[in-house]
Amino acid sequence: EENVDRSQLKEILPNAVKDLPPKEAMVIQLYYVEELNVYEIAKVMDITTGRVSQIKKSAVALLRSSIKQTY
Repeated sequence: EENVDRSQLKEILPNAVKDLPPKEAMVIQLYYVEELNVYEIAKVMDITTGRVSQIKKSAVALLRSSIKQTY
């Protein structure tokens, strides 16, 4: 990610998020775009806060991997 500047990231991220599994994409959308916290996401998705954290961690790892493969 260090080699990717912000303008490139803005181009890459939407496509990378589209490639995520549905739950991961939803958590990323709710957390980073809608700016909900973990507790609010848990309520919306009817899962535990711990599960939200696990999904978020997985999603970020997948996004990092996708970005590294692209650049």
